Amino acid sequence: MRGKLILLLSVLVPSVIVGCYGSQQPADPRAIMPQLVALLQDPNPEVRRTAALSLGKIGDSGAIDPLVKGLRDPDPLVRKNSAWALGNTGDAALKPAGMGLVEALEDDSSEEVKQAAAQAIGNIAGPGGAPQSLVEAIMDALRDPDVRTRRAAVSTLSLIEARSSYLALVDALRDEDARVRQGAVAALGELADPRALLVLAERLARDPDPGVRAEIAFRLGKFGDETIVEPLRAAAAGDPDHAVRRWAAWAVRSIGGNT
Repeated sequence: MRGKLILLLSVLVPSVIVGCYGSQQPADPRAIMPQLVALLQDPNPEVRRTAALSLGKIGDSGAIDPLVKGLRDPDPLVRKNSAWALGNTGDAALKPAGMGLVEALEDDSSEEVKQAAAQAIGNIAGPGGAPQSLVEAIMDALRDPDVRTRRAAVSTLSLIEARSSYLALVDALRDEDARVRQGAVAALGELADPRALLVLAERLARDPDPGVRAEIAFRLGKFGDETIVEPLRAAAAGDPDHAVRRWAAWAVRSIGGNT
C-alpha cells in the first residue's frame, strides 16, 4: 500500500521526486501511466480515487478507455474523479467517452458525479462542438424525472452552447425546480438567440423565484436590445426583490436605455 501511494504522490506533485535528490529533473509522468491504469483496479478505493486523479493531471488520451470504465466504479469518488479526469483529456475523449459521460449524468446516484460528468462534457466538447447525437441525449436527460439529472443536463447545455437545444431550454423555463429554470436562462443567454428575448422578458414578469428573475435580467442586459427595455424598466421599478431591481436597472443601462 505504501509503495502505491508513493507512486501516486510522484504524479500528483511532479516537483517532488521520492527517494531522489531535489536537483534531479522529474521523470515524465506518462512513463508510469500503465501502473496508474492498473491501480484503477486496486481493491482499495482510496488508491483507485488517487489513480484517477493522477491520470487526470497527466491528461493523456491513452487513459480514456480505463477512465470510462472508472465511471462505473462502485465508489462515487472514483466515478467523480474519473469524470473529472476525462474532462482533462481534450477533444480526443469526445467520441469514446461522450456517451459514457451522458450515462453518468443520467443514471448515477450521486449528484456530485452527475455535475462532474456535465463539466467534463463541456470541457471536451466546448461551445458548439458536441455532435447532435450527444446533444439529443442531453436534451432527453433534461426531461428526466430526477431533478438532479435535470440540473446536470441544463448545466451541460449551458457549456456546450448547442443551437439545436433552444426549444428544449425554452421548455425547461417551466420546470418546477428553480435551479433548472435558472440554468435554462443561463444556457439561453449563452446561445444569445434573438428568439429568446421576448420569452425571457415575459418570464421576468412572472417567475416566482427571485434568483431566476435576476438571472433573466442579467442575461437580457448581455444580449438584449431595445425591444425588451420596457419589461426591464418595469422590473427595475416594481420587482419586489432588490437584486432583481438592481440587475434590471443595469440591463437597461447596458442596452442603452435610461432608467
